[in-house]
Amino acid sequence: MIEDKLKKTAIFTGIFVALSLSIMFYRAATKSVMIAEAGDAYKTNVGDIRQYDLRFDKPDKDSEEGVLVIPLESGVTSDNIQFVEKHVRHQFVLYINGKTPDFYSNNSVISDLECIESGTYAPLNDKGMVCLTFELDGLYQNETSLGDGEITVSFNKTDYESENVVVIDPVDEIGVQMIPYIKTALGNDDIILYFTTLDDHLAGDEEVMGLIKDSQADFYIQLGVDDTRESDSGIRTYYNDRFFIRGFGNVQLADKLEMNLAKAAECNALGLAAADESNQKLSYSVVPSAFATIGNINNRVDLERLGKDSYIEKCAEGLAEGIRTSFSINSPIVDEPESDGK
Repeated sequence: MIEDKLKKTAIFTGIFVALSLSIMFYRAATKSVMIAEAGDAYKTNVGDIRQYDLRFDKPDKDSEEGVLVIPLESGVTSDNIQFVEKHVRHQFVLYINGKTPDFYSNNSVISDLECIESGTYAPLNDKGMVCLTFELDGLYQNETSLGDGEITVSFNKTDYESENVVVIDPVDEIGVQMIPYIKTALGNDDIILYFTTLDDHLAGDEEVMGLIKDSQADFYIQLGVDDTRESDSGIRTYYNDRFFIRGFGNVQLADKLEMNLAKAAECNALGLAAADESNQKLSYSVVPSAFATIGNINNRVDLERLGKDSYIEKCAEGLAEGIRTSFSINSPIVDEPESDGK
């Protein structure tokens, strides 16, 4: 069902300009720098391009121990660097717009980190644009800084038991378009967000279940559009009715998301519904889970809304408020009495 809906959504939304993902900022110890998260201009299927193994050297200075140090060509600045965290694949990816495509065939990266299983580089053009991909042995939070002619990256394990964690799974193009707005809406909250995808590559069932397990997620939320009868217009949220969770469970999460989405988007709340059995990722999830749809692609009014950035932004803000409300009731940090979420 989701695959068919993705194809149909792509047809209707193909005329709209894809939104670049939000920019994240990292501050070096000596100066302010900006390393941006990769937007649409940098999204390339590197799997179709020849990749080469990076050479790794051991650190010879104290400052190089326990981190990954990536050399840069002279003249490369933060404006020429973009990154992507592919959480479901345990990958850290850098796009570097350099000057020569074979720079990393002649220059080694430096690291003694056991969490890095391998590294490759792929020249994307003959002008110096390269993609560096590092395979990690698990799920990590990273901190990145730009120094004098090099990038330094540290990878840190998180104590997820003491954190609020949400896995967000965009299941179609509209879901992907919501990502930067969600990041902005929750940017100042003490909530860790993991996205199953940042582009049109949808994560598989096992990848999603692995991410939920690795991150010890508190909630799993699918995002996208509905494909139902033409007369339905508004917000509808589906829940997992095959796995019962005591206290704050699937129905309660779905209810809070729908209520806040409809309020923020100023449109109808169509009510909750049990998810179709074909939605296996939702069916297999053992944490509170819901599929929030922000419009029906068969309805003219909804289709018009889905083409407006302002509507996507309002929905993201509503989703963020729904997540906050849910954590205020069922927080792993604040010990509050259990509630049925109503």
